[in-house]
Amino acid sequence: MGLSRREVIDILARLERSDLYKSMTTHADHRVWQDVYHPVTPYGSLYLKLSVIEQLVIVSFKVL
Repeated sequence: MGLSRREVIDILARLERSDLYKSMTTHADHRVWQDVYHPVTPYGSLYLKLSVIEQLVIVSFKVL
């Protein structure tokens, strides 16, 4: 996608509740939750999968 670290941080900081697509557990461990977001950004519609264990882990960050 060619985004800078700052651009990725800005996208994450601007996520809204309305961007949330679904919450789900991982296949490996059904106690670990992941949230999937579909935000519309200046870079297009994105697919973001985030998981918080002790800190934020970006599982997937790609164009829809």
